[in-house]
Amino acid sequence: MSGGTSVGVRLASHFATVEQQKHAAVLGMWAWLLTELLLFAGLFLTALILRLTHPEAVQAAARHLKFWIGAVNTVVLIGSSLTMSGAIQLSRLGWQRGMVRFMLATAALGTLFLALKGYEYYADYHEHMMPFLSDRPYALTDSPPSRLFVNLYYVATGLHGLHLLTGIAILLAMTRQASRPGFLAAHQNRIEIFGLYWHFIDLIWIVAFPTLYVLNR
Repeated sequence: MSGGTSVGVRLASHFATVEQQKHAAVLGMWAWLLTELLLFAGLFLTALILRLTHPEAVQAAARHLKFWIGAVNTVVLIGSSLTMSGAIQLSRLGWQRGMVRFMLATAALGTLFLALKGYEYYADYHEHMMPFLSDRPYALTDSPPSRLFVNLYYVATGLHGLHLLTGIAILLAMTRQASRPGFLAAHQNRIEIFGLYWHFIDLIWIVAFPTLYVLNR
C-alpha cells in the first residue's frame, strides 16, 4: 500500500469544532437510517405474522424462492462489509490508494449482488411468479396468503435493491473524488459516514435472508 497522508476534516463555517461537525453528521445519518429500519421492520414483521397464521400457504410460495442465490448473496454482502470496513480503516491511517481499492472492491461486490438478484428475478418471471409482469401471474401461488407473501418478498427485496443501487452510485462517485490528492485531508469523515449506510444495507439483507428464505422452508 502507498504511504500515509494527512487525515482531517474541513470545518464548515456553521460549526464551532471539527468534533461537533462529525457528531452532527453521524447523528443525522443514524436518524435517517432509523426511519429506514422502521420501514423494513414493518415488512419483515408482516411476513413473520403471515408465516404464523398461514404456514402452509407461505411455505408453498417460499419453496419457489431461489435459496442458493439468497445464500450466495448473503456471503457477497458480508464480504462487502469487510471491504468497506477496510476502506474506513485505511482512511483513518491516511492510506488513500489502498482505501480507493477497497472502495472499488466494495462497489464490485454490491454489483455482483444485484446481478445475482437480477438473475433470480428473471427466473421468477419465467416461473410466472412476478406480479404485473407475467401473462399467468401467481400461477405457482394461487391462494391469497401466498400472493401476499410473494408481494412482501418483492417489495422488501426491491426496496433493498434500490438502496443498494443508490449506495453503489454514491460509492463510485465518492471513489472518483477520493482518488484525487488531498481528499483525506479534508473529507475523511465522508468515508466513515457512508460506511454506516453500507453496513445498514448489509444488515437489512442479513435479516431478510432468514426471514424470507430460511424460516419459510
